[in-house]
Amino acid sequence: MSAILQRQLKSLPAKPGIYEFFNADGKLLYVGKAKKLRQRVRSYFQPGADLSPAKQLMVKEVHHLITTEVTNETEALLLERTLIKQRQPPYNIDLRDDKSWLYIAIDYRDQYPAVEFVRHPKPTQGVKLFGPYVAASSIRSLFPFFKKTLGLKTCVNATDKPCFQASLGRCLGHDLGPGSQTRYRLNLKYFEQLLKGNVKQVVAELTEAMAEAAQHKQFERATRLRDQMRALSKLKEKQHVVSPRRESFDVFSLARSRSTAAVVRLPVRHGALGETERFLLDKVKGLADSEVLLGFLEQYVVTAITPAKRAYVPLPLAEPKLVGITLTVPARGGKRQLINLATKAAETHLNQSVASWQRQEVRAREGLRQLKNILKLPTEPKRIEGYDISNIQGQEAVGSMVVLTNGLPDSKQYRKFKIQGPQKPNDVKMMAEVIWRRFTKNKDWPRPDLVMLDGGAGQLATVKRTLNYANIKIPLVALAKREELLYLPNGSSPLKLPPDSPALLLLESLRDEAHRFGITFYRSRHRQRAVKSAWDELPGVGPKLKKKLKAAFGSVDALRRADEQELAHVVGPARAGALKQHLD
Repeated sequence: MSAILQRQLKSLPAKPGIYEFFNADGKLLYVGKAKKLRQRVRSYFQPGADLSPAKQLMVKEVHHLITTEVTNETEALLLERTLIKQRQPPYNIDLRDDKSWLYIAIDYRDQYPAVEFVRHPKPTQGVKLFGPYVAASSIRSLFPFFKKTLGLKTCVNATDKPCFQASLGRCLGHDLGPGSQTRYRLNLKYFEQLLKGNVKQVVAELTEAMAEAAQHKQFERATRLRDQMRALSKLKEKQHVVSPRRESFDVFSLARSRSTAAVVRLPVRHGALGETERFLLDKVKGLADSEVLLGFLEQYVVTAITPAKRAYVPLPLAEPKLVGITLTVPARGGKRQLINLATKAAETHLNQSVASWQRQEVRAREGLRQLKNILKLPTEPKRIEGYDISNIQGQEAVGSMVVLTNGLPDSKQYRKFKIQGPQKPNDVKMMAEVIWRRFTKNKDWPRPDLVMLDGGAGQLATVKRTLNYANIKIPLVALAKREELLYLPNGSSPLKLPPDSPALLLLESLRDEAHRFGITFYRSRHRQRAVKSAWDELPGVGPKLKKKLKAAFGSVDALRRADEQELAHVVGPARAGALKQHLD
């Protein structure tokens, strides 16, 4: 044990926080959280400490540590997860599926709240979040049904400007007459219940509302409620009831190989079994099953917006209670049967995933070997970077960089570029700008063994000149889409590789991934521009004045209904007239 570590262990605080272990070279080895830092950190270095083989190896490497105090355990969990995701310490379990999971957000600060999907939610007062939805395709496939049945608003139109869907009765999030806001908010309440899996209660409330509407001779409303009820009744029939007591809980189980594990979550809401979620974890070699499962749960719990208060697991864990969740090991009965079901699902997911990775790795190794020979490289290209440009007529142009490490996608190394030059349709110049910025402004990024451009001879020649000007020597190729011709920088004729060539398949996958990543970023920028806030369009209104108007009126709709005198109290008589004219 180093002298600096000995001193640090003596002065640890007895407060909640996170701790980071480093080796003598300053490399981060592990991030952990603790209710009491002094007690938890010292436990690693006690004689005869009960540590897994992996942790025993880690302790031998620890040279010094850093602690960060927080106010409670929840903050410690959040900070721990953030650091693990950013720094990827080698001794922390790596949640492979921990990408930007999908959430549903309802912004109740608006009169007619829109419902939208978000990837990076920030807790905001007045905004309700539901999720995460790990299998995004499942909630996206079900959402059109909810939207059509309940008339959920997903458009960006103002409340007093109904969209086309509103004319068809499929978007109720507009001012459509007396009582429309109350009706829409009631449908949002139903939507929340459906997201929580409580279909039976929603159908019961709709049935009661339909009878009341018919009694008051509101036949059009009664018909609409009847259609909603029938649609949701079909959804209820598809639910598999596993608990007659209508209780809500989660079931977790796992399966593992030496270095990889699969965890399955079975959500039960109001007695009905929801859709199975599957996760993959890396860096589990040398850890006990209980450590793997607890490590996963600690990462998952902090992402869940509305987790069940009780969860069932297959084996005892060191911490039987996490933030807001009690963990129980069922010995027999229906809960144990669900554990067994989850275990089988985890085994299947792990076997299928490992087989898929093995096929990918075999193809990748063969592709890298062929590329080395075809391009006459000194070694197989361990790191390959692929570049693409996405734009329409130069507008909101973006560049994308994706990376293959040992022939496999390495998403943590992907990068995005906003084109800074003139917004004119010139993909060649845009590609040169991206390459210049990547290699001259970001010198700390790992150096690639090969760079592949999406394009032909023009892109290749321009980028070659750019790199020569910067005195950078890196192997270059360009892959043209139409005939899949491979252009080389020596000016010779392009190569036409066989369609089943592993080298070509590897480059095609890189090119397609660069295009996917780039077009996703481009659409995001384009969408942000298209939904520019109506607040930003107010003439003569800067950030400070906009803040005053929001505080005084709350929404643009309320601002529009205000008279000129009311506006003058906030913006002054000189601006009030022009502002009222614009709003009208």
